Amino acid sequence: MDRPAREQAQDPERAVAPLWQLAFRAGFLGAASYGLLAMCRWLYWLWQPQHWPDPMPPHWWHAHEMVFGFALPVVAGFLLTAVATWTRLPGTRGRRLQLLFGLWLAARLVLWLAPQWLLLAWVAEMLFMLLLGYELGQRVWARRQWRNMLFLPVLLLLMLLCSASYLSMQQPVTATRLHYGAVWMITVFIAIVGGRVIPIFTSNRLGLTIAPLPSWLEYLAIGSVLAIGLVNATGLPGQVSAWLPALCLASAALHLYRLAHWQGWRTWQVPLLWSMHLSYLCIPLAMLGLAVAGTDPVASKNVVHLLAIGAIGGMILSMMSRVSLGHTGRPLEVPGYLSLAFGLILLAAIVRSGLPIIAANQTLLAWRASAILWIVVFGVFLYRYLPILTRPRADDPSGQGETKRK
Repeated sequence: MDRPAREQAQDPERAVAPLWQLAFRAGFLGAASYGLLAMCRWLYWLWQPQHWPDPMPPHWWHAHEMVFGFALPVVAGFLLTAVATWTRLPGTRGRRLQLLFGLWLAARLVLWLAPQWLLLAWVAEMLFMLLLGYELGQRVWARRQWRNMLFLPVLLLLMLLCSASYLSMQQPVTATRLHYGAVWMITVFIAIVGGRVIPIFTSNRLGLTIAPLPSWLEYLAIGSVLAIGLVNATGLPGQVSAWLPALCLASAALHLYRLAHWQGWRTWQVPLLWSMHLSYLCIPLAMLGLAVAGTDPVASKNVVHLLAIGAIGGMILSMMSRVSLGHTGRPLEVPGYLSLAFGLILLAAIVRSGLPIIAANQTLLAWRASAILWIVVFGVFLYRYLPILTRPRADDPSGQGETKRK
C-alpha cells in the first residue's frame, strides 16, 4: 500500500473527494451547470416553441427552475459553508452532502425528462429543503446563534411557495404571482448575507473602516424585502396592493442608504467588489421600477427580471467567484474575462428588463439576447471554476481547513 492510500485508511475524512468536502463546491458547480443548461433549453424553446413536452407549461418551468433549480442550490452551498464557519462546527460533507444535492438533482431530472411524475419532483424538492433546514438549524441551535435562525423561516416560506407553484401549474396568473414571491424570498437571503459580507469584504480589501449600521435599520431593510415578497405572493390575481408602491419606495430608500454606507464607489478597481455592489444596486432599482409600474402587469414582469437577473444572478456570480477562491486557499483575484462576465450579467438584466419597456415590439429579441448573455456568462464561470471546485485546496489537500478560511 502506497503512502497516500495508507493516509486515507488511517483518516477516512481524507478519502472524501474534493467536490464533497464542503457544500459550496457541489452547490456552486451544480447551480452554474444547471443554470447554463436550463437557459439553453429556454433559448431553444424561444426559437422552436413547438418542441415542448406536455403537460408542463414552458413559462412555468422556466420561472420555477431559475428559482428552485438555479438559485436555491447556491443558497444551500453558501449557507452550509458559512454556518460551519460561524459556528466552528464541522460542515456538511461526504454522503450527507451527496444525499442533499442528490435530492435537488432528482427534482431537476424529473421535471426535465419525466414531467408526468410531478409528485416525485415535489417530494424530492421538499426533502431537499427540509434536509437543508435541518443541517442549518442543528448547528445554529448547538451554538445558540439566534440571529442565524432568520434563514429558517425564509426557507419555510420558499417551501410553501414551491408547493403552491406545483398546485398552480396550469393557472398562469397565480403561478406567476407565486414565482414573483419566490424571487423576493431569494432576495431576502441576499439582503441578509449581503449586509454581512459586502461591507466586510470591502473594508478588508481596501483598508476602510465601515461602521455597522444600527440593528433596527438592518432589520427594517430586510423586513421590507420580506413584506414586498409576501404582498407579491398573496395579492389578488391581476391586482396590486394599493400600498405596494409606497412600500417599494420606502424599501428602496433603505437599501440605497445601506449601499451608500458600504462605499461601493471606492471599489472600481476590484472586480470581486464592484460586481457585488452593482448587483446589490439592482435591488433598490427594481423596487423603484415596481413603484413606477404600479398596476401595469407587463411592466412589472419586465422589472422583476432586473431583480432576478441583475440582483440574484449577478450576486450569485460574484459570491460564487469570491467564495470559491477564499475557501480553496487561492488568491482573491480574477482574470479579465471574468470581470467582463460580471459586466455582461448586468447587461443581460438591463436588456431583459429595459428593452421590452422601451420598445415592446422587441420583446422577443430582448428575451433571446439576455438568454445568450446568461449562457456566455456562466460558461465563462465554469471554464474558470470547474477545476477550482473539483480539486483540493491549494493549501490543504485534505479539506480539513476549509471552514477556517473565508
